[in-house]
Amino acid sequence: MNKLLFLFLPLYIFAVPIIFPYTIDLKKDEIAYFDVYYLGNTYPFKFRWTLFKNEILTVLYRYDNFPRQIILYKDPPLNTFKVPIAKIPEIYPYFYIEFKDFNGKIATFDIYIKNGDRVKVEYKGKK
Repeated sequence: MNKLLFLFLPLYIFAVPIIFPYTIDLKKDEIAYFDVYYLGNTYPFKFRWTLFKNEILTVLYRYDNFPRQIILYKDPPLNTFKVPIAKIPEIYPYFYIEFKDFNGKIATFDIYIKNGDRVKVEYKGKK
């Protein structure tokens, strides 16, 4: 039993399960890393912002190794985007990410999860 715990201990040290809603602050080109667990599968998720010009924020994200780019404004509803976790069931779970604020160097996002009863997300850190 102790050997089994010792084998999985590094996973618990570096992976932090998160509770939603989750707020994250990112500097320009700083990448936030997450692992998403759903129906026995693991999906890598990372995102960053790269440009803030004329009150418009450019966000780059990669979910399940598929890259995407999105433009966000400060005003609702153009300050949010949706990332489907898996389009398997009829009512699929998804991330709902909201651009909250920009203070000149740091962008603040709130991350929500919808229909995510069976979804586990671990925050892996920033780089």
